Amino acid sequence: MRIVHTLLSAGLAAGALVAGAPAAAETFKPAVVSANLSPLESLWHLRAALNVAALGCRDADEVTTIAEYNALIHGQTAALAAAGAAVDAHYKAQYGASWQSALDRDMTRLYNYYAQPAAQAEFCATAKTVLAQVASVDPANLADFAVAEMPALDAPFWSPPQDQLAAADPAPAAVLAISAAVPVGPSGLNR
Repeated sequence: MRIVHTLLSAGLAAGALVAGAPAAAETFKPAVVSANLSPLESLWHLRAALNVAALGCRDADEVTTIAEYNALIHGQTAALAAAGAAVDAHYKAQYGASWQSALDRDMTRLYNYYAQPAAQAEFCATAKTVLAQVASVDPANLADFAVAEMPALDAPFWSPPQDQLAAADPAPAAVLAISAAVPVGPSGLNR
């Protein structure tokens, strides 16, 4: 019961924090997976994000999404190979002999990040826009394009806390409502 009481108290505190600090919530900017990357690393992340879109954005436009992704892969081979080589070199320098397992781990996390179900509708819309634009980007400018577009691809996953609560299923509201009725101080259950 102590765990339940602690969870309910934490829910009440989180609700009060979000409700009582709208200015802080509106300026909330968490770290994102595309922060502090070199241009070539950004290009590799862009490729990964658009790969997730090609695999996961299933709607009326999916044939176009897949075709545009394939055009990127086949039309920008040299730029993407340079990006992949730069990422490999970074991991080799940082992790030595275990670089491949570290890269595999981090790429799995990156793909999972872009595949989060709660943000898929907005992510897919953004990815389709990026795919439509990338076709006209000169290979020499592709890494700079990636740097410019990564914030847009990350944005669906980092809405302010009040938006996350509003968009969530009914469970968070129920937890907050129950939390409001539970005293925060010590109770007989905690002895």
